[in-house]
Amino acid sequence: MKSGFIGIIGQPNVGKSSLMNRLIGEKISIVTPKPQTTRDAVRGILTTDEYQMIFVDTPGILTPKTELGKYMSKETDVGAKDVDVLVIVIDGARRFSEKDYAFIERKLALRIPTYVVVNKTDEAKYERVYPILSKLAPFMTEAEGRGVIKEIVPTSCVNGSNIDKLREMLASELTDEVMYYPEGDLTDRSLRFVVGEIVREKSLLLLQDEIPHGIGIVINKFEEKKETVYVEADVVCEKDTHKLIIIGEGGSMIKRIGESSRRSIEDRTGKRVFLKLFVKVREDWRNKKNYLRDLGYEG
Repeated sequence: MKSGFIGIIGQPNVGKSSLMNRLIGEKISIVTPKPQTTRDAVRGILTTDEYQMIFVDTPGILTPKTELGKYMSKETDVGAKDVDVLVIVIDGARRFSEKDYAFIERKLALRIPTYVVVNKTDEAKYERVYPILSKLAPFMTEAEGRGVIKEIVPTSCVNGSNIDKLREMLASELTDEVMYYPEGDLTDRSLRFVVGEIVREKSLLLLQDEIPHGIGIVINKFEEKKETVYVEADVVCEKDTHKLIIIGEGGSMIKRIGESSRRSIEDRTGKRVFLKLFVKVREDWRNKKNYLRDLGYEG
């Protein structure tokens, strides 16, 4: 049995969470089209007869503009430290910038075995992906003061292209000989945390574009029994106008969020779920440490 920790890093909205979910074969991290969906470093665990991989999914690299942003940046830094392998994810459907190039060069200086994944090849035509591969090619050779990319892997989390190949490559880097988590564990996070993330995911997917970054979830009551899960949670926003949108006409939107969340929690737990959602306004909560603490963003 070999094991090890694999950090997954990159710019916002490049598909880091989707990649981890695909590699494990289970949905561990929430996924939406919105940038900065991931706020915490989340560990996803893949255990087979031969190895145990612990993937660390991190928030996208950003320049912090709020206290929440500072927390997310810290989570990204933590997720990229003390790992055995780094996976840098690039969006193959976007232009490869000098910022991307400099970011990879800085990470190679850590001298951690590094793989670069050019993701979303199902969206990008060859004419767009090829220039990215060409610009990355110099990183495949030794240069003074610079590490080396082990492999550049074009992937698609939609159709699964090269996912199995990437998983095999990462398995070859594992060197520890200890099982860090019990067989059957898929994440180091509690079900309480997972439930909060599911509610936030459904909120992000159903609400307007101007709201998502100002939404947080507080789990006020959580009771898990043999056949049921009972949850009371607040959907926290920053403005009264946002509260009206979240509630919707006659409570229609918050009802949709609740129903969608409940179904996903039931799928995850195999239990009957009772979910009550309330909408609360906490002005500028992303800049107030006491509110951030209530929402679980601390440490």
